[in-house]
Amino acid sequence: MTYPTVVNPHPEHLCIECIDPRFVVALKRFREDLGVNEEKDIVKRCAGGPMPLAHPQDMPSRSKGLRKQLQFTCEKFPSIGTIVAIMHEECAYYHTAPDKCHRPGKERSDLPFIGSFLGFYFPSKKIKLYYARFINGKTEVVFDEVPELKKIHPPEPLKVLQAS
Repeated sequence: MTYPTVVNPHPEHLCIECIDPRFVVALKRFREDLGVNEEKDIVKRCAGGPMPLAHPQDMPSRSKGLRKQLQFTCEKFPSIGTIVAIMHEECAYYHTAPDKCHRPGKERSDLPFIGSFLGFYFPSKKIKLYYARFINGKTEVVFDEVPELKKIHPPEPLKVLQAS
């Protein structure tokens, strides 16, 4: 049995999201509404999604690792024009983070910092930030767009993050 390949791929979107199976169906449909084509664009799924990017000082190795993967992807596929970062309510990955990263509403409130991080390292890309939250007794999900910070703040400590 054989399967087709994508010849000369030119993805336009790079989505970063969590692997939480409670959100799989909602995320798939939401990406379709955004115009993200899973057969053409790149969807990066990892525990916590983009969360380490909000905490480069407290999670330097995780932040650096994710940044390097995103940089490789954007260099390999310069056709990517938009990076979409999605966080969700009740993200269990925060239980693996240092205590100082825990605070009420952390998943949503981390998104502007994630946007700032992405804007700093990927200044030519459009950054879109979304927060997925439960409604109707956790039987449905809605996505709220979250604005970026007005000013791009360099992630700290840059020496740690930029070292190979």
